[in-house]
Amino acid sequence: MKKFFRTYWGKGLLYAAVILSALLLMASVLGAVYMVLDGYYFRTEEVIREEKIESMAQDTSQDLFYQYFDVYSGEFKFKDTSDFGNFIFRIVDEDGKIYVKSGSSPDSYTYKAYYAAIPPVDQNSGNAYWIHSFQDPDYVWQREKNNADAKIYTMEFSVMSDNSLNDRFTVYSKVHHLLYSLKTGIYVIGVLAFVLLIVSFISLMCVAGRKPGKEDIVPWYFHKLPFDIVTAGYLFFVASVLMLFATISNELGFMAAGCCAVFLPLFCMSIAVRIKTHTLIRNTIIYKVLAFLWRGLKSLGRGVVAVLKNMKILYKVIIALVVLMFIWAVVILFDHLTLDAMFYAFTILFVIPFILFVTLQIDKVLKGAKELSEGNFDYVIDTNGMLPGIRKHAENLNSIAGVQKIAVEEKLKSERMKTELITNVSHDIKTPLTSIINYADLISKEETVSEKSKEYSEVLVRQSKRLKTLLEDLVEASKASTGNLEVDLQPCDAQIFVTQSAGEFEEKMKEYDLTLFTSVPDDQIRIMADGRRMQRIFDNLLNNICKYSLPGTRVYVDLTENATEAVFTFKNTSKEQLNMTEAELMERFTRGDSSRNTEGSGLGLSIAGNLAELQNGSLRLTTDGDLFKATLTFPKI
Repeated sequence: MKKFFRTYWGKGLLYAAVILSALLLMASVLGAVYMVLDGYYFRTEEVIREEKIESMAQDTSQDLFYQYFDVYSGEFKFKDTSDFGNFIFRIVDEDGKIYVKSGSSPDSYTYKAYYAAIPPVDQNSGNAYWIHSFQDPDYVWQREKNNADAKIYTMEFSVMSDNSLNDRFTVYSKVHHLLYSLKTGIYVIGVLAFVLLIVSFISLMCVAGRKPGKEDIVPWYFHKLPFDIVTAGYLFFVASVLMLFATISNELGFMAAGCCAVFLPLFCMSIAVRIKTHTLIRNTIIYKVLAFLWRGLKSLGRGVVAVLKNMKILYKVIIALVVLMFIWAVVILFDHLTLDAMFYAFTILFVIPFILFVTLQIDKVLKGAKELSEGNFDYVIDTNGMLPGIRKHAENLNSIAGVQKIAVEEKLKSERMKTELITNVSHDIKTPLTSIINYADLISKEETVSEKSKEYSEVLVRQSKRLKTLLEDLVEASKASTGNLEVDLQPCDAQIFVTQSAGEFEEKMKEYDLTLFTSVPDDQIRIMADGRRMQRIFDNLLNNICKYSLPGTRVYVDLTENATEAVFTFKNTSKEQLNMTEAELMERFTRGDSSRNTEGSGLGLSIAGNLAELQNGSLRLTTDGDLFKATLTFPKI
């Protein structure tokens, strides 16, 4: 289930649950407030319905009267009046003359409304009739009958209860009935919607930025945009939509608010991803601008500190500048035109070139220091024409470079001699050692030799082969540590190394009463590696595990990946107490048992680490009690 909700379908399901539960909760709250304000809890359903239907009918009648009465001519327009749903009406004057009526007519009308049409004072002025509506007929006669030109019209109307006609009256009746039937259950619905909203929202925030089979956060490109730009854009969109639709009608305003709310969970998901990746504040334009200003202030501060620290080099320049400023102040004080011109010429011809000259010399020294820090000990600073103080500093840097160059050459020479010595001695030893192995093997196969002699010759062969292996490991360790081994890096599938090594060591693990478990991801992981060197690394690590693991335990070899690296992990339980540090385990000739009863040279882990470094990888060892863990990492391609 966790893996499903990390997919696009799962996130879409949670997103829909958030939207629907939010809408349901909002509808429940608004419905409950509406029912409380409209008296649903102390009046009957029919009373409330009749009251609302009458109010709606009165509003409809007024709209229709203004629709059919021409306020400029004082006459009624002739329009189609056949389609008004459940609302039926007619407009009559005081004499009972019918001016407008709906397509159907009842025996009697339920409601009445009165309208007084008062003409303008000047009939030729083009002004409109003034319309006044009344509910009480006595009020009409008392106020408007005194105006002889006023025309009194009566609108008689009713609302039928035909559910087959889908108009606003039918819709209200259905909604009213639904609300009245849910006047207690709406609170349960609201609570359930609230719980669903909280659960689905928290789940959506948890899976934001997650993908199936990966534990790392994988931000979508939308989440990589600066957060303040995203926030400002969303707020501007919300404000624009609400202002646009709210000016048209309240209904469209509510629809616009709903559209804006649909994108709110996406905005919250972006916040969650940024919090998980620690970029909520850092990935903003404001933060970057402030960081840039802060770096500028720090650079300025470092410049001031550098000037203060190099006072011995620049003190003459500073004194000259102080004197120059003093002279300039005196010239300004006397305000003499000739002195101003002379001082300006002196500044242009002497002071500025001198400052540039000193700056160029300091730049040469800085460049030499940079070359020295990067290991280029052949670089020599040209000291010709330098001021004494700056020249001395440059000569000191040249001396350091010379000494360091000699030290590096001596170290390289020593390493080469050491490697050559080990290689030559090993080669000289391997020749007679091979003869010893061959002749001892021949002795063990002679039929005239006693059983005791055969046993001795077998021991001699076994120990000679062990000595030969030790010599080969010693040569390989020396070459690997000095970088003299040839490495052919090629694109490789990382899963192959795990599966191949597991197959090769399956029988050996059973001999040592160990159970091997491997784990590789389904997706292909590619690295740059030398297959032959990688196989030696795996052989050394797995042989080390076989020799030093507690029998009857499990051995784990896992392959995982992060954003930039493939990670091989080897874990086993040691049969001996691990009383050595991780650094000591990586040293040459270090054995997992202090008694040195097991076979081995103590070079396996050291060789594995050096071979990993030659392939741009790394080997790190960690111990926790009796748990031994080796982590092998290589860059992905």
